[in-house]
Amino acid sequence: MKTNIRKIGAALLAMGFCLASTAGLAQTAQTTTTVTTSKGAFTEYVPNSQTVVLRTETSSAPLRYTVTKQTTIVDETGAPVAIERISPGSQLAVDYSGSGERLVASRIVVRKPVAVTAPVTTVPATTERQTTTTTTTTQPLTRDEKHAIKEAKEEHKDAIKKDIERKQEALEKAKDKLDDDDDDDD
Repeated sequence: MKTNIRKIGAALLAMGFCLASTAGLAQTAQTTTTVTTSKGAFTEYVPNSQTVVLRTETSSAPLRYTVTKQTTIVDETGAPVAIERISPGSQLAVDYSGSGERLVASRIVVRKPVAVTAPVTTVPATTERQTTTTTTTTQPLTRDEKHAIKEAKEEHKDAIKKDIERKQEALEKAKDKLDDDDDDDD
């Protein structure tokens, strides 16, 4: 009888270890990151330190954001923008995490200047919002996914080139027409 109780106890203990180890493997790693958005005027980019400097109305000192390989820099339409092409004074919206001296930009959106046609009332140009994001660890992109992203970028670049060529042709036709009109006047 004592042998049967020992065997049953050992079997229950072994099942407990199996269930505990299976439950441990099934868990996914989750991290919670607070992302804050800050808006203001771009003042400079420091290439050696990968730092973007932004002046906001809410802060007396300029804010410095670290730019990493994971930082997405786009315009309002979602098209990629090279950081070197952003001119001082451009309005930016920066999504970042961290605090104090260590602010890491996750996304930078270059906002288009607004054309003023009517009297403007004074509204603060800077707003801040806090969001909490829960991230679940995922697998890296596959080769096919990377290839698809690369193709999409190339298609976008080709579309922009074609649009520029079309506009150049239209300008040349307009210039030729003006030249013809000037010749007719003589």
